[in-house]
Amino acid sequence: MTLRLLSGALDELTPGRIVLRGVIDPASLSGLLKPDYQRETLRTATIDGLMQAFRDGAGRVPDVELAARGEDYGCTDSNGIYTITGDVYIIDGLQRISAAREFATNGGTPLVGAMVHFGTTETWERERFDILNLRRTRLSPNVLLRNRVVQCSALRRLHDLCNDESFALHQRVSWSQYMRREELITALSFVKTVMRLHSAFGAGRYVALPAIWQALPPMMAKVGLVTMPDNVKAFFEFLDEAWGIRNILYKDRATHLKSGFLFALADVISGYPTFWSGSTLRIERDMQKKIAQFGLSDPSVRAMACNSSSIGVLSRLIVDHINSGRRTRRLVAPGANSL
Repeated sequence: MTLRLLSGALDELTPGRIVLRGVIDPASLSGLLKPDYQRETLRTATIDGLMQAFRDGAGRVPDVELAARGEDYGCTDSNGIYTITGDVYIIDGLQRISAAREFATNGGTPLVGAMVHFGTTETWERERFDILNLRRTRLSPNVLLRNRVVQCSALRRLHDLCNDESFALHQRVSWSQYMRREELITALSFVKTVMRLHSAFGAGRYVALPAIWQALPPMMAKVGLVTMPDNVKAFFEFLDEAWGIRNILYKDRATHLKSGFLFALADVISGYPTFWSGSTLRIERDMQKKIAQFGLSDPSVRAMACNSSSIGVLSRLIVDHINSGRRTRRLVAPGANSL
């Protein structure tokens, strides 16, 4: 492809890193490439809003960031008009570019400012994408997690598990900006549930989003590269047998898949040795039946399942339910007096 930048000028963004700033020739918009780490194009209302910004703002929107990857590019200058040959990728501004293309198709002349980075790699671009978008609350954490799959093998194993047809949550975890109708939980809730389930083997309960891809690999290494995904399958298979997952049509009614309940149950299981054989999850049949009798239909339980501040209370209710009517084999936390 060929990208033409009007009114261009070279600039030193940081010592040793030269960028090109200018205005994208509208005829070049169609050739810009969308890399794998980009989120999907947003809803029509968002694009329409940006098109209105072109109309109301003399055709201008905030600048975008582009990348001429590797060393396979050329750049020539002719009176402030720069021509870049080779593939150019959109690091930041996909929605603005999409709106500009639509605006141009409708006869408008969109003026989109751009900063072009040269000699980039996909890894560097992903880092730049994350840095820019972590400052914007509009970007879903699911997209950030999905983008880290390339660099974090532990996260990739969990992502791949969601595409395993034998998994109860097969293609029902959202790794995108918006959840599709058939998706039941977000990638963030899924990964946090996995980490809380295995919190006896590493930092898991209170890990913030930017630290997940640092905390997950050592945890998975300790549990086992095969064992952890197997544990996750067993956990959600139990939920499927107890309350159903595969046949759910309306996720709003599925209290057992609300993050508050998932976190609370994962905390209970992670905290008691009776559920574990070494690092392998073992929920015995009688225990499964007992947990499945927990009163999910209780309005107070439903409310707590949707409230992150109630996870501790909900965990205690689950433990009390399991222990109710039992004289033996009661859940006893490590180090607690069993009498």
